[in-house]
Amino acid sequence: MALEKIEKIVSYEVERNWLYAPSTYLLDSWEPVVEEIHLPKVASKPGELNFRFKVEGSTSAVRSSSIRPKIKQFFSRRVNELVVSDKSTIVDLRAHNPENLAHAITNHLPIALASKVFLNEINERKPLLIFPSKLPKYIKQLFVSAGFELLLTDVAVRGRTCEFNVDPWIAIRGIRHTLIKDGLSNSEFARAILNKGLSLPKKIFIARRGTRCLSNENEVEHFLSAKGYKKVYLEDYDILEQIAMVSLADSIVSIHGAALGPLLLRVLFDLQPIKIVELFSPGHMTNVFRMVCQQTGGKWAGVRGKLWPDIINQAYFCLPKNIRKYSLVEFSVCLLSLDKAMASIKL
Repeated sequence: MALEKIEKIVSYEVERNWLYAPSTYLLDSWEPVVEEIHLPKVASKPGELNFRFKVEGSTSAVRSSSIRPKIKQFFSRRVNELVVSDKSTIVDLRAHNPENLAHAITNHLPIALASKVFLNEINERKPLLIFPSKLPKYIKQLFVSAGFELLLTDVAVRGRTCEFNVDPWIAIRGIRHTLIKDGLSNSEFARAILNKGLSLPKKIFIARRGTRCLSNENEVEHFLSAKGYKKVYLEDYDILEQIAMVSLADSIVSIHGAALGPLLLRVLFDLQPIKIVELFSPGHMTNVFRMVCQQTGGKWAGVRGKLWPDIINQAYFCLPKNIRKYSLVEFSVCLLSLDKAMASIKL
């Protein structure tokens, strides 16, 4: 027996926003001026989300590009295939393994919630989410807190199976906010986040350690601290505190990164529009959280950091394989451009 559901995913369009680049002499040779860039509209990719239920299905072991793990996985499939009882329905999320918190919240959690709805519609058993054995502890805690049961394994799994396909994978961006809202509003998970947020700051500056950090962090911290912002490193907090800190904040200044992933969960709460200034390295520009901010009803502005000789050369002559070459290097931001970005959304 097989039951199917096909859902068309329409494109989601983001309105124009402003990005502020450092003050330079490029606009006026006699006086430095902050560059104000009016970003074009962007849209998510349209696509399809398909579900297919099988009474007796199976999933593949985790794949690897190297030879030795492939040999190991081949024998693991033959000898160590796991059989799941009829009490649950397998939903295998290993093909697009979440690499960080943002991926887990913005891609995998919406699919898990949609699979739960599909299985409920066909009167089937609750989903059992399959993840790799080395899934980070904080991602495991996210899904458990959201009410899911997990099985962490790298071998093939057999049992009642809910297969899914998102084509293209990034099309999920167009409906993720509605899936989150419909699936978790008024849940124990949402109430736990609210409770965690009671003692947390509402104006935060999210900094980074190690990679893609600010070389002038102290200068930025001093500037923001005078405006009432508290600097935080989210890894210093447990997962529910991280989610509460970001999703319940009034305003955020943040370096671009996975720390902004919990912003999507703001759709669970009836709050005033959040205001966000996102700080970008010139080596890593993206519209990901600009879109999430609009999906949650917020106001967004961007600040691009200062250029350096190598990044200028890459900007004009970049090969696809080198697109992330400078993604994680430290960078600095101009306080004048930061001030303008904050003023533009009335921070």
